[in-house]
Amino acid sequence: MTARFLRQTRLLDWLAALFLFLLLREWLLPLPALTDTADLSPFMYILGGALLLDMIGKWRSLTFVLKMLGILWLLHHNFFATPFFDTEWLKELLIRLQTDLPLAFQQNWVEMTPVTRNALFYLMLMVLVSLLSYLVLEQRQGLWFVFISEAYLAVLDTFLPYEADGAIIRTLIYGFLLLAVIHISTLDKWMTGSSRSRFSYFKSLLAPILIISLTVGVAYGAPKKAASWPDPIAYFTGGNGAGTTYMKKVGYDNNDNRLGGPFIQDNSLIFTATTNEKTYWRGDSKDIYTGWGWQKGEREHEPILDPKSYQWKDVLYSGMEMKEVKASLEFRGEQFPTIFYPGQIKQLSSYTPVNATLVYDKEYENLEVRDGKIQMYITDNAENRTSANKTLIVPNTLLMKLYSYEVTAEVPTISEKQMVAAGTDYPQEIRERYLQLPEKLPPRIRELALQVTKDAQSPYEKARAIESFLRSGQYKYETEDVPVPEKGQDFVDQFLFESFRGYCDHFSTSMAVMLRSIGIPTRWVKGFAPGTDVGDDAEGNEIVEVRNRDAHSWVEVYFPHYGWIPFEATSSFLSPLRVKYDLHTELENMPATSSVNQPQPIDRADGRDERMEEDDLTTGSGQSVTWPVTMVILVLVAAALFVGWQRRRRIVVWWLQRKMATYQEQNFSQKYQVLLSMFEHVVAKRQPGETLREYVNRLSISGDKRQDLYYLTQLFERALYGYKDIGERARALANKMIDQLSQQLKP
Repeated sequence: MTARFLRQTRLLDWLAALFLFLLLREWLLPLPALTDTADLSPFMYILGGALLLDMIGKWRSLTFVLKMLGILWLLHHNFFATPFFDTEWLKELLIRLQTDLPLAFQQNWVEMTPVTRNALFYLMLMVLVSLLSYLVLEQRQGLWFVFISEAYLAVLDTFLPYEADGAIIRTLIYGFLLLAVIHISTLDKWMTGSSRSRFSYFKSLLAPILIISLTVGVAYGAPKKAASWPDPIAYFTGGNGAGTTYMKKVGYDNNDNRLGGPFIQDNSLIFTATTNEKTYWRGDSKDIYTGWGWQKGEREHEPILDPKSYQWKDVLYSGMEMKEVKASLEFRGEQFPTIFYPGQIKQLSSYTPVNATLVYDKEYENLEVRDGKIQMYITDNAENRTSANKTLIVPNTLLMKLYSYEVTAEVPTISEKQMVAAGTDYPQEIRERYLQLPEKLPPRIRELALQVTKDAQSPYEKARAIESFLRSGQYKYETEDVPVPEKGQDFVDQFLFESFRGYCDHFSTSMAVMLRSIGIPTRWVKGFAPGTDVGDDAEGNEIVEVRNRDAHSWVEVYFPHYGWIPFEATSSFLSPLRVKYDLHTELENMPATSSVNQPQPIDRADGRDERMEEDDLTTGSGQSVTWPVTMVILVLVAAALFVGWQRRRRIVVWWLQRKMATYQEQNFSQKYQVLLSMFEHVVAKRQPGETLREYVNRLSISGDKRQDLYYLTQLFERALYGYKDIGERARALANKMIDQLSQQLKP
């Protein structure tokens, strides 16, 4: 009876099917690294199941029905909680397919529900495997597929952040053996009975196995000379061919598994916000540093069915002076299924669409938006039908993107005295989760952290010291000429000791890892910088535009009894902290002693305040000049250069004074930085890692000048890092001091 439905297969056929399965598996393995796919097991079930049915099934119509049943079982297992033989889940599946198929024809994949996307992918994968089974296993046409597989992996390895070295070698082995088995199987089919009796499968496969083992072994183990030509891919994609990769576009992204590499700026508008406090917009955080990027550990989710009635309290920090922040966000461009909020969230309201629900990640303070509610059935087995007391209303599995919402939050004003006294009594769960580091972290990262913090006593002072060190100007903020770590190279180690350039991901990750290496819990946070002011509303609230270029990452440091405090290590961004400097005397007293590890001023590391642009000297084009005239011109140019070199300091000071005159009185920070550049050119250069107060204290200037400069320095630091507005009287006095000091500076 079974002979009517099952076909007879030989050992060689099973070997060919095995090698084809392994080849197809290599096509799927890159998905976790390049997409958000976390589990490949459903795809592997389809590969194996479809090949198995094609091998044993005689009737294609029957195997097709069995394959479709297998796909339905996978969909039910992954997306539905009702019994398999209950028709309710089938009805819901049909409704979703009817809704999403028009979106598929429009190629609007993002708006489609996950169950529809998975159903289409399962179906496509099943058809593809069935077609390959027919062409490769039955028609014996395998060479083209082996070639395409190698080309596919080579393209991924070249253009995308996926290391396919091992996959290319494995594919070569599987493909060569597949072709050998197919060839031997073809010979076996045409053999007579007497010749088949003398034919040995093992001896026939021994030669191909030895050949491929020898060639692959020699190619893998032999010494290799480095490429002697520049990387053409980096050239065509905008890199410099020296360790750079393809150009990504700046923006908020959930995939942080592999950081680094250049990106191009994107000025696309994301949302417009109206708020009474301009600060960072928090989106998510991560805790596991892999050596290449960040991932999340174990999560604790809480479903929120009615977000407008839910209230959060002290989820990030507590025990400090708080300022309530209200913000209204309207999304104009790309949308995300994530709630972005300032400080720590208290309440969400006035959101559209109104049927939105939330899944609250309590460990990482992330809010994910879901498309309404669904009813989940809870049963013990397939025979026990669901009843009213065995259902649960939960947020939908489908993500949703809000068009607008209002959020109430609060931002702290931290007390330096409280932070220094917080101590190191960290809870055990904080130590276990937020001190994690890779086993192979280079020791010199910790050695550098110890060196930078050698004069600091408390964790707060150590955090400030590392923050100031990274902002000091030794590391350049760069987005385009950014190398990618080599295979096996640590991301932070490369930035700190080799490249010395990068963007916010480099600075924030380095600070988090350096602090962890000396026993201070940290985590990596991402979201958006405050944005750009575009006006005020009738109530005096600021209106800001947040664009893709404002996507940003920073660090949160844990302090016992107070929670997670944000720090900013990137030199070209303002700190999100509101600081109460109660470790020092008041501003009016103008202390004359320098403090340890004071924050550094913003340094974009591009030398804009220290170098003048020189105009090119040209003599015109297309003109014939005799050699005496040429000699006269050269002598005059040489004389002009000599005089310019002798008076270079006067020229620089004159140019900086003109630049200062272009600023308005309210631009105190810019005028102070120009004044600081003048002191560096006239009196003494500022040393790497030297704080502002240490620099002022070292200058060889008169007492009254030093006192005025101390006053301006303190005013600058408090305005910059404390988010304090300068009063009109203080600003007028400061501008008067700046003008006097700049006029008194004589080279």
